[in-house]
Amino acid sequence: MISVRILIEGERVQGVGYRIFLLRKAFECGIGNLYARNVDTDKVEALVSDEEYKVNSFYETLEKERPKEAIVKYTKRELYNNKIPIPPTIDFLHLLTFEEMSEGREELVKLRDEMVGGREEVVKLRDEITEKLPDKIVDAFIDRIKKALK
Repeated sequence: MISVRILIEGERVQGVGYRIFLLRKAFECGIGNLYARNVDTDKVEALVSDEEYKVNSFYETLEKERPKEAIVKYTKRELYNNKIPIPPTIDFLHLLTFEEMSEGREELVKLRDEMVGGREEVVKLRDEITEKLPDKIVDAFIDRIKKALK
């Protein structure tokens, strides 16, 4: 069993799906333990632990492949002392899933707020139109809506 710290540095390594990419490659290589995080603004750090041949295969893959949008300056590795235990790869999957759901929730709240704002605009426009239409037309329109809802 070997543990390594892999550092990926470059102009664009964050915001391009690198941690998800690392997770995919870890599953492909059969890596048992993985944790990855963004460091500073230009690095991604991966902590990996498994049989040496699997870790070597994983690292070689990372040297050859990267996410489509990534711009990598270099990839390096060093032995890791396990000062902080590296979680099982499946736990890292759960962490990423939770993060994605959290980000998605923020987007849903934002969308809801936009929709509420949009609804207010529609009500305002309706009121403006109502003021300009003769009362008979408005009353007839409201009656038709009430009948349709019954």
